Amino acid sequence: MDVDVRCYGEVAAAVGEREVSLALDADATLGDVVAKLGVGERAFSGGLVVMVNGRHAGAEDGLEDGDTVALSQAPMRE
Repeated sequence: MDVDVRCYGEVAAAVGEREVSLALDADATLGDVVAKLGVGERAFSGGLVVMVNGRHAGAEDGLEDGDTVALSQAPMRE
């Protein structure tokens, strides 16, 4: 399956691009996307926010062909 990934802020800087198209196995999860891009929650202030087609999602959530994944760092807490 093919998914489009949009990266924002610190995540875009870590990936080196703002938009990436990935070819993934049919049973791929969001965790696979994060791993394939080489980004993890470790490097981002406040953690990582993951959305699929405009909705919050978790690492174990599956994907469908044509999905749009958005990755950004979470807002910093006071």
